[in-house]
Amino acid sequence: MSRKFTNKAEHPNFLFGALAWHGSVTPRILLSIFVTGLYTYGLFYFDSYYYKLPRFPVTPFEYTGAVLGLVLVFRTNAGHDRWWEARKLWGEIINQTSNLLVMTWNYGENNLVWRNEMTKWLVTFVFAHKESLRLQKDFVALKDWLSEDEISALQNAPHSPLFVTHKIAALLEQGRVKQQFDLFTFAEFEKHRAALIDSIGGNERILKTTMPLVYVIKVRRFIFIYLLLLPLSLIDEAQIMSPLVAVLVAYPLLSLDRIGLELQNPFAVRNLSHLPLDAICNTIKNNALALKK
Repeated sequence: MSRKFTNKAEHPNFLFGALAWHGSVTPRILLSIFVTGLYTYGLFYFDSYYYKLPRFPVTPFEYTGAVLGLVLVFRTNAGHDRWWEARKLWGEIINQTSNLLVMTWNYGENNLVWRNEMTKWLVTFVFAHKESLRLQKDFVALKDWLSEDEISALQNAPHSPLFVTHKIAALLEQGRVKQQFDLFTFAEFEKHRAALIDSIGGNERILKTTMPLVYVIKVRRFIFIYLLLLPLSLIDEAQIMSPLVAVLVAYPLLSLDRIGLELQNPFAVRNLSHLPLDAICNTIKNNALALKK
């Protein structure tokens, strides 16, 4: 599922991109679009054969539609800001982890066992953080790195990324006590380790702080009222084409609303265009393996 909905580069062919199905919000709003068209046709049919419904002029809907569009763009931008901030934080994680790996194999304790332990827990950190953000504890990818007891301890930890940073801190303290590196090197190690914890806090802020509910309710209420009353202004203007016009108006409004929802949580694999965390973690793991050779 993560491969299906993860963020990918856009296709260079315009038509292919315009008609793309997978990764689009269209499948997730089809029911709402269908209901809008059916509702509009029902009003047109009732008005034509049973009872003349009240009419609304089109002009107020033109102004209201423009304002509603701006509000939805703000919602979409707010979601994109969260997505982009999460990507920058994971960029920092890549940088800090890479720095720690290079320091481990060049400036760290001149002990192969210690270096392998540091490498193991640095790789474990990115996978633990990924699983924590996804509210999962699947560490199959670490079976070649951790023992069964270590995986069990990781799964049972209340906060797995913090558990791993504790292991890293213990290894750094071990190196400091044994005086295998000087205090300046120790301070540099600690600076990058602290930066990893800062990244945990930033990503969890995005995960646990949703869009203000009062704003979301109002936006969706405005869309609902707009689409509820719009057909009463289309019956005279569009006649039998009223359902089609209503669908064409509803499609961008509902799409923008859904895009804002999808981008709010850039970590969940069920969300469209979620961050490719599996690929990021595997890249860090492969870089660590290259350093060990």
